[in-house]
Amino acid sequence: MSWRHGHSSDIEQGEKIKRPSTFVRTIVLTIGFVYSSVLVASGQGNGSLLKALTNVLPVLSSVLLVIWDLWVWRWPIVRRLTHRPRIDGLWTGSITPTAKSLIPNGGNRGPISNYLIIRQSFWSLHIRQYTAESSSDSKTFLWERIPGTAVDRLTFLYQNQPRPSELLRSTLHSGCCAFDNQSLTPRLIQGVYFTNRYTQGEMNLSLVDRSYGYGSFDEADSHVKEIESGKGSEA
Repeated sequence: MSWRHGHSSDIEQGEKIKRPSTFVRTIVLTIGFVYSSVLVASGQGNGSLLKALTNVLPVLSSVLLVIWDLWVWRWPIVRRLTHRPRIDGLWTGSITPTAKSLIPNGGNRGPISNYLIIRQSFWSLHIRQYTAESSSDSKTFLWERIPGTAVDRLTFLYQNQPRPSELLRSTLHSGCCAFDNQSLTPRLIQGVYFTNRYTQGEMNLSLVDRSYGYGSFDEADSHVKEIESGKGSEA
């Protein structure tokens, strides 16, 4: 599995277009505010504290939903109740195809170094993966409760775009990946994947930090090397 290169500003604009979560939150807040304003303007809240509170209930509910989606769900006690692990941030690791994977001649049979940038709220998730040869974006995802476990499993579909220099041997393709999370705040993740090019394998990841916004493999790699260099100088 290999997972678009570009400048950070281009990527941020692409995320706003592809992922409707920000747009949906804005619409929810706007509708709640407008509805409450109409009630107040029509005089529905005059003469009664209860009616006045009823008027602001739509906008208050909208605000609480957004606060839950962005922040409250991350509280440890809440995640214990929802079984939703927190996996947002920058991850580094490797991809290892199986021996039976139909990898094109000259292709990389692994292990393949990769970086994942995961943006997560309670109701939305986006994963961008970089390798030295390609990049991928998640298209849809599913949190699944596995019987006998305390943490939800993440499954997602993605589309891979090879770099122009790799197009002669590697084409645009799609795949599916599943992460088995063993804790609500994992620092290591194991996953499996398969693609429509008849390749499959395993992925092993470790959390770097909670940062985002990397526009390429080299940019993420540079950030990780800066962290490692800092640790080395401290030692």
